Amino acid sequence: MNRLSSRGFSLVELAVTLVVLGLVLAFTIPSFHSYNTIQQLKGATENIAGQMRMMREVSISSGTTQTMHFFYGTFGGDYHIHNGGVVGGTWSLPRNITYYWGAGTNSVMVSTSDGRMSSSGMIILEDPKGDRDTVSVLASGLILTQ
Repeated sequence: MNRLSSRGFSLVELAVTLVVLGLVLAFTIPSFHSYNTIQQLKGATENIAGQMRMMREVSISSGTTQTMHFFYGTFGGDYHIHNGGVVGGTWSLPRNITYYWGAGTNSVMVSTSDGRMSSSGMIILEDPKGDRDTVSVLASGLILTQ
């Protein structure tokens, strides 16, 4: 067998390829982690808005008030619903996503039997970098994410 006609890659070519792949991974993994955190924040915000919309629908259909509380670790989760006096659903926020307790936030939202909310307010979530996402609740019952 002729040595020049053999096929394959040399050790230098393999080493260069591995170095290039290593550099690509070294630069993309932190970006992927940041993207993942942003998506968790958006997902948590959408989940809270969806649960609030469901709470409003249940209060309209049952003719009773529904209350959502945002308290870390209470009843095994970060936020929960009171159906009259009974604790209903309980949910937890994703890891590293927290409820922002700053000015303008509400920790209790009440939906009345006619579908209105007891007050207008915001629910603000925050990730470790300080990025925030907001669920705005209007007294009319309209729930928006921003």
